[in-house]
Amino acid sequence: MTKTIDNQQLEQRLAGFRADIDGIDREIVALINKRLLIGKKIGEIKDEIGSEVLDQQRENRVLERLARINQGPAEDDVLRYIYSVIMTASRQIQRANRISYLGPEASYSHIASLNHFSHSGQFVNEVSLREVFQQVEKKESNFGVVPVENSIEGAVNHTLDLFYEFDLTIVAEHYENISHDLLSATGDIDAIKTVYSHPQALAQCRNWLRQKLPNAKIVEATSTSQAAKIAAKENHAGAIASSRAAHIYNLQVVESKIEDLSGNITRFLVIGRDKVEKTGRDKTSVMFATSHVPGALFKALDPVNKAGLNMVKLESRPTRHQNWSYYFFMDIEGHIEDKIVFDTIEEMKANSLYLKLLGSYPVSREL
Repeated sequence: MTKTIDNQQLEQRLAGFRADIDGIDREIVALINKRLLIGKKIGEIKDEIGSEVLDQQRENRVLERLARINQGPAEDDVLRYIYSVIMTASRQIQRANRISYLGPEASYSHIASLNHFSHSGQFVNEVSLREVFQQVEKKESNFGVVPVENSIEGAVNHTLDLFYEFDLTIVAEHYENISHDLLSATGDIDAIKTVYSHPQALAQCRNWLRQKLPNAKIVEATSTSQAAKIAAKENHAGAIASSRAAHIYNLQVVESKIEDLSGNITRFLVIGRDKVEKTGRDKTSVMFATSHVPGALFKALDPVNKAGLNMVKLESRPTRHQNWSYYFFMDIEGHIEDKIVFDTIEEMKANSLYLKLLGSYPVSREL
């Protein structure tokens, strides 16, 4: 009898706590909406004075202040995540961002776009990487999200080539874990005669394909989601794509995580038209070309060495204008507003046939 009474008391206490949480949730929702409405008014003022919606320094100050006033038990990282979502929503209500990505829907570029912008904005799929660049250049889109390198397969060369053609700025970077699934309409691996996917995904799963589907015809598609779209219409076809694509295109997962190596991460760049203010933890990207003479590359890079700057990436691509002539893509730590970085880039320019600043932007934490 006593145990029954104790249980009833515990249930009453539990109901009381849940009622408290319901009341707090009502207050939180009301306060979030109140904050967003104030953000909307701020956006109207920014429109009047011609200011950009994104104020990275202000957002950093807000996050730093939250850490100072936080007395727990919430961890600082939890608050930082919650408020980053709220601030993204605030930017969205100030001015809806239109974000272009390589589609169709459920491509890895789409997933990276959703995650980077916290699902806030108007996401538009494009048929090619060139279209992504063109939409941003024409101001049809505020931003574009493009893959630039993969931890297994290396650089996405087409993206690098497009930076020469278009006068756009790198405003952010984003790292996305990539895991591939084999999808089909039936879910029967024995029925699959053709496998579609993007060349990068096919390369990352080549050993698995050789072992499990040695006789299947391999066909390249413009994206993993395009592959899923094709497989949904063919009875004997499979697609290497994301699990998200299975839900969207009504496919079944034949097998999950078929990539040959774990730790598969793709780095994406967010392209725009505006410069990004320094945060204190930044990266600067440039592309340059040198004379086709001995020692030319060493001479161009020597200022980086003398300045003691950390070069975190160096990639080469043929110029296509002259045989055995190359462009080089370089990432160094620091912001162009840092005097040492600015002076180094200027000295490099003097030692190069061509140099283009691609942008300075915050360093993203690699996964």
